[in-house]
Amino acid sequence: MSKRTFNGWQAACVVASCFATGAAFAVEPPNPKDLTQGKWELMLDKSKFCKPAPRKGTREIVDAGWGLVSVHWTGLDAQGKAVDTWYVWRYDGDKYPADISKPANEAITWKLVNPSRVEFKHWSKDNRMTEELVRTVSADGQEMTQTRAYLGGKECVDTQVFKRQ
Repeated sequence: MSKRTFNGWQAACVVASCFATGAAFAVEPPNPKDLTQGKWELMLDKSKFCKPAPRKGTREIVDAGWGLVSVHWTGLDAQGKAVDTWYVWRYDGDKYPADISKPANEAITWKLVNPSRVEFKHWSKDNRMTEELVRTVSADGQEMTQTRAYLGGKECVDTQVFKRQ
């Protein structure tokens, strides 16, 4: 009976091929119909902010059932104060509160354009659009970019880049 073992060179080739394909560290998106779902960590070094940058940020976007999507947004703002915001929505164009943990000053409308692109808008209580946002997920599903255009007054566009966890 012969005994076959990997030598050092063969093992190195297997490991290298895993790294080359990205298979070693890729996190599988939980929902192929909405690639924005999952847990995301803000990459501050790749992001650009109009207002003071947060110190840390995460988004956990999940299918909440009953046709609802939920996000839990946590982190630290520019002053080091904890951020803990929850909101839910459907991709139906109706307005949903911008925060469900306290009374919201704004509402948000949501549109799933395709599995890797979501567009949404913030609305004031007097029905003025205040922000336009877009989330896109990279072809490999590992990076999400969110742009936020602030409307009215001094217009500016934030770009937040997230890595899938």
